[in-house]
Amino acid sequence: MVDEMQGERLLATTEAVRLIPMRHSEARSGRRASGDFVPFPVDTTMALAALTRQFADSGKPVEVTFRKLVHWIRSGERSSHYLHPYPGKLLPHIAHFFLANGTYARPDDTVLDPFSGSGTVALETVLSGRTALYAEANPLGRLLTAVKTHPIDTAGVAVALEQVRGSFAKSRARKPPEVVNIQKWYSPAVIAQLVRLRAAIDALDAGHQRDLMLATFSAVARKSSNADPRFSVPVRYRPGDAPARPAPMELFVSHLSANCARLATLGLIDGLGEAIGAGNDARSLKAADGSRLADGSVGMIISSPPYAGAQKYVRASSLSLGWLGLTPASQLRGLEERTIGREHFAKASWGKQHPSGIACADALIAEIAKENPSRATIVAVYLSEMRSALTEAVRVLRPGGHLVLVIGDNTVCGRRFASSEYLREMLEQLGMTVVLSLVDTILTRQLMTRRASTAGIIATESVIVFRKD
Repeated sequence: MVDEMQGERLLATTEAVRLIPMRHSEARSGRRASGDFVPFPVDTTMALAALTRQFADSGKPVEVTFRKLVHWIRSGERSSHYLHPYPGKLLPHIAHFFLANGTYARPDDTVLDPFSGSGTVALETVLSGRTALYAEANPLGRLLTAVKTHPIDTAGVAVALEQVRGSFAKSRARKPPEVVNIQKWYSPAVIAQLVRLRAAIDALDAGHQRDLMLATFSAVARKSSNADPRFSVPVRYRPGDAPARPAPMELFVSHLSANCARLATLGLIDGLGEAIGAGNDARSLKAADGSRLADGSVGMIISSPPYAGAQKYVRASSLSLGWLGLTPASQLRGLEERTIGREHFAKASWGKQHPSGIACADALIAEIAKENPSRATIVAVYLSEMRSALTEAVRVLRPGGHLVLVIGDNTVCGRRFASSEYLREMLEQLGMTVVLSLVDTILTRQLMTRRASTAGIIATESVIVFRKD
């Protein structure tokens, strides 16, 4: 167990921030931090113009590697991006590249991500000094986005930690929350300690510090489980492979220290932007007061929509959703049914979908239906719901605004399901014009899912830029 002095030393380590070498002339005006962390050291306008010319000349997608294109962002930590693991995260370099120019977004533009996940676009947006709007069906993603985009008072967190420790020591809480298959994923001793730790956090006053504690607790709950962290969805370690782990409270103190160091960078930024939730459904975007988000109120959209049945988004966060009380095990199916890209449908619904309006997609779906009506239904519903989401996105985008779509193609029943082409055609039908098309290789394994003979590996992503004329 970590003692109190060690915990205080851990929390004091907020100066360990990765520094990006730069010349003063490279810094974007107004985005200089009061310390040495400069979130946007390079203007990408010229690089963007060169890629746009290359695409216009060839008419073909331009192959790029965003890790090399945005070489000033090093691999590993950058601000609070890695505050908590999350499946299918967008590469921060992509959002950064399109925010670091004066062509696509004005300094005062609002930037929307209608499929925000854990908030990669939202964080890069607030680091650029702009207002971020984010919508996400998964309540864990909404919590993480709110936490990682809000600066914290480190001294206040230290006081809150002492309160948590005191409550933990005195806690007699015994009843665990409704976590799916809790006995499979946790030993009785770990369950007992996690229950007491969660009760201690619940005793804090509501606010950003408590939200930070809950987000940290969520990561600890996953790391304390019998689930192998190499997989985004819970998969048990093989017998004998599980490593020895510290007690949950020790893990919690260590993770909280690391998260404080990450969030400390936000406090260094002069003119940090604000992140505002836009609801839990990309098909019905909301303003801060709960009303319908106004037409033409968004300056730019950057988003990586879900894939068609290629990622188990809800299952991947099921342990955290249960421990946090956000979605008990009995309600996980309901959450999945509200999620675009889901893969479970009742047999009675198979084959009852309307055509997507994309001729080549409908022909492919009809072909798949002969072999596997369940998979055909999954992709048909996906296209229908994505059309609704894209229609809503175009509605809120201002004339002249740009939409950056990051999407990959996956395999369904051994056939290429060209999501990038289908969504592109949908947006063109909605009056959007393609001004740039890029292709990048996916290096992370988080989206490389294989389902025997019915699915394949997603190896590349298309980054397509549209303009609303």
